[in-house]
Parts: sequence; C-alpha cells; structure tokens
Amino acid sequence: MAHLPFDPAKLSPADQSLYREMVEQRRAVGAPFGGPYAALMNHPQLAKQIDELGFFLKFHGHLPREVYQFVVLAVARSTNTPFEWADHLVHARAAGVPEAVIETLRTESVATARFPAPFDTAAKVLAATLPWKDVPQDVQDQAIERFGVEGYVELVVLSGFYQMFSAINQGFGVAASRES
Repeated sequence: MAHLPFDPAKLSPADQSLYREMVEQRRAVGAPFGGPYAALMNHPQLAKQIDELGFFLKFHGHLPREVYQFVVLAVARSTNTPFEWADHLVHARAAGVPEAVIETLRTESVATARFPAPFDTAAKVLAATLPWKDVPQDVQDQAIERFGVEGYVELVVLSGFYQMFSAINQGFGVAASRES
C-alpha cells in the first residue's frame, strides 16, 4: 500500500498558517487532525475545502448524531475502509448507536440487513447510494418524513462524502489507527 507522507515544515508560510488553523478548529471540538487530512495537506487549499464540508456535516448538520455515525460505519464497511471504521467506532458508540446495530453493520450488508428505527430509513437510502443507484421515490419520501428535507440531503451527501474518504484513505495508504 502506497503511503503519501506529509511534512508541515515543507509548507509555505501561508499554508502553515492554514494548517495550524485547521488543526486548532478540530482540536476545539475534540477532533484530531490526522489520517486522511494529513495526506490531503499535500494540497492545502483542497484539504481546507474538504475539511469545511466535513466539519459542517459532523458538527452543524441536521442529522441526529447516531444516524450520522451509522452512515459513516455503513460506508466504511461497504467500501472496506478500516481507517474510517476504526476512527468512528468509538464515536458511534458515544452517539448511541446500539451494539446490535454496530454488529449487524460489521457482519451484514447494509442493503439486506434489518435495522431498527431510525437506522432502517438511513439504510434504505444507503442501499441506493452505495451502489450509485437512484433513490426510489418512496424511500426519499420516508427519509424526508423522518429527517426533514435538509436531513435527507445531508444523508445522501454524507454517503458520497465518506465514499470519497474511502478513496482518499485507500489511495494514500491511510492505515487504521484504532481498535475495530
């Protein structure tokens, strides 16, 4: 696996300032700066744009925390991305994702497994977005009823966002850092 190293000392002064700003913003909410973000810092402006979207979805989004974390774990398992699974497992537990739901995600396909509410609705959306298919109208309607239209939009975007992170993690050799 190819690993893309990052050395903050090689950044320009402006990019070093951007790097410190991003590290501090995440530190202020108890989020580490590393993993895929370290590799992305080889392109500081792109890293900043990705970080801003991720920060918004994670800390200012409309989806309930447990649904957010469910989506991250589901995408991590579906795309075989150990870093995201390990990185979010503790957060999923802290957000209230039941152990039975986590175990089902660990051992079964999100598309065919049965989940309790509200995870069942998110799973139906993911069953479409993970294989890059249209979300059926009835599933969209159910998701909007449960999460609101903004929550539904975030659910679809979050699926794509973490699919992107799966590619980033695999493309840059980001290894799992926590127990899975």
